[in-house]
Amino acid sequence: MNLLDQHKTASQSTMNKVITWCVKKFFNIFYKVKPPESVSYYKRSEAARARLVKAEHGGLQMEIQGEKYKFEGFPRGHVLVGPLAKMKNKIKNMVFNQVFEEIEKMSKETEHDMLPEERMCPAVREINRGLEELEHMEVVEDMKGRIRLIRKVLTFFLQEDDAYRFRAQHFLSNLDQKKVALSKSDKYYARGKYWKVDYHKYDY
Repeated sequence: MNLLDQHKTASQSTMNKVITWCVKKFFNIFYKVKPPESVSYYKRSEAARARLVKAEHGGLQMEIQGEKYKFEGFPRGHVLVGPLAKMKNKIKNMVFNQVFEEIEKMSKETEHDMLPEERMCPAVREINRGLEELEHMEVVEDMKGRIRLIRKVLTFFLQEDDAYRFRAQHFLSNLDQKKVALSKSDKYYARGKYWKVDYHKYDY
């Protein structure tokens, strides 16, 4: 990259930051006047009455009393506190504790071998950007740290092993983004979680 290209890249980066700042400034002011719509039943009680319905796409949805949108999916209480609770506990002990310990060790071992972000191939650089953004969207510091570790190790792995990178690229490019993207309903309910779903628009 010559000096002219570097100057153009730096100018574009600065312009993007200015645009992002302006957008957030606008929505921060607008947020105070009219906050984004959000799930509210949890503010009134620990539970709400819901009716299970079959959606047009064939999946299950819940019509929750007092809420504007239907909830995609059907998280079953007896499964959440039964077999899923046991499985979550095992996964937390096995993955979150043991595996993340190993990931942290790997991160320290590979720290000196990692390429800077600007030297990564485009696909890995984009995965790195997406995971970095996801890190900033977390509220709990523990989750921020876990995603930061995943980002460091995953990008290192994909950058150095092109066989897995090709497969990852195919998998990601083969997804229908219209089906994967958060819908209005998803964001409506996500605003009740410890997660900054509106990170692009508002300062939390």
